[in-house]
Amino acid sequence: MARTYLQVARAEAATEGPVFYVDNHMRPYTGKHVVRKGWRMQDKRVRPGASDYYVHDEDGRPVGRLTAPHHGSLTDFLSPLCTTLRLALPEDTILVAFDRAGAFPEQMASLRDTGFEFVTYERRPYTVLSEAEFTEELVLGEEKLRWCETRKNLGAGRGRVRRICVRTSDGRQMNLLANSQRPAPRLIEVMRGRWSQENGFKHGTERWGLNQLDGRTVVHYPPDTVIPNPARRRLDAVLRIWRAREGQVRSELARLQARDAPHAKLEDELQLALAEQRRLEALRPSTPARARLEDTPLAGKLVHHTLDYKLLLDTVRIACANAESELASTLAPHLPRAAEAKKALANLFAAPGRVHVAEDAITVTLRPAGTPRELAAFSRFLATLHERRLTLPGDQQARPLRFRIHKLA
Repeated sequence: MARTYLQVARAEAATEGPVFYVDNHMRPYTGKHVVRKGWRMQDKRVRPGASDYYVHDEDGRPVGRLTAPHHGSLTDFLSPLCTTLRLALPEDTILVAFDRAGAFPEQMASLRDTGFEFVTYERRPYTVLSEAEFTEELVLGEEKLRWCETRKNLGAGRGRVRRICVRTSDGRQMNLLANSQRPAPRLIEVMRGRWSQENGFKHGTERWGLNQLDGRTVVHYPPDTVIPNPARRRLDAVLRIWRAREGQVRSELARLQARDAPHAKLEDELQLALAEQRRLEALRPSTPARARLEDTPLAGKLVHHTLDYKLLLDTVRIACANAESELASTLAPHLPRAAEAKKALANLFAAPGRVHVAEDAITVTLRPAGTPRELAAFSRFLATLHERRLTLPGDQQARPLRFRIHKLA
């Protein structure tokens, strides 16, 4: 399936080269084992779990994935994933699009120097331009955008890349950084289309259960694995508490006169907060931010789940999700409300029916719920499936599958 999607991506972008989106998806874990934590954007905090790093085509279909129980930044996986794409498409000019997590000068320079085109968001801070500086217009759907183009120096002798400044209809500015010969409107369109990947994550999680644990077999990390030091994390957490307390006490003291009754008590609290901060800061040089697992309290406790079983089930889920999307796009033109294609298709999947096996064909008769117009749409949709001459993979006689809707007398 991935090979087919790569061929489709190549064919659809024969003149300019295929486009792929790269992003990570963090799967949270709530079980009893101790696993490594990673940043989950939806929760705005770190959580135990594992991270998957996906490549999607421009239509939002997954074509590859790497899993990392130890998490890691997007920059750790961008180049390996792009190298894999290069092995599959050695002659094509590949454009990869990603978000700010990969928008670092070293990463962008590496992609450029290895022959990849890219487009991403510029990380703040950057100069906010006046409205008059946006001289070009672009209409995407119902939204009218204004844009202009300059250059950005990546610094440290890494050279320059294109900077495309975009002003949205509500006055917000976002900057794109790119290394590509494609027109600026096309690059803006690509980045606006990145939501197809986010929608794929959302649909895959809610409809197909990508976040399910599936496999429960765990293995221990090697003792020499270097991990963030839990002792340093606790030390910094306590230090933040005392600094916050210092700020609260100073704020209260600022509102009091020296002769007020609480003043002396607050002065004592302030001195205690300062003394604790000095003590904790003295411990920081001897408490490294990262340490070997065997030298931490997590020795013998930290584990990760095995990957093969989860990968197998997720591969089946992705195949089903992609098949559902393709069927929905085939069904949509026949429905009175095209936007309800996936919901209508779910009703068709859940419909009771009867299977009749004959020597020359296998006929499936379904009884779905729906309005007369929806049932008529189902009939026309199933007629298109007949044209594909589908067969059961295990049927040695390769009898054609025929689908029809049961019609009430």
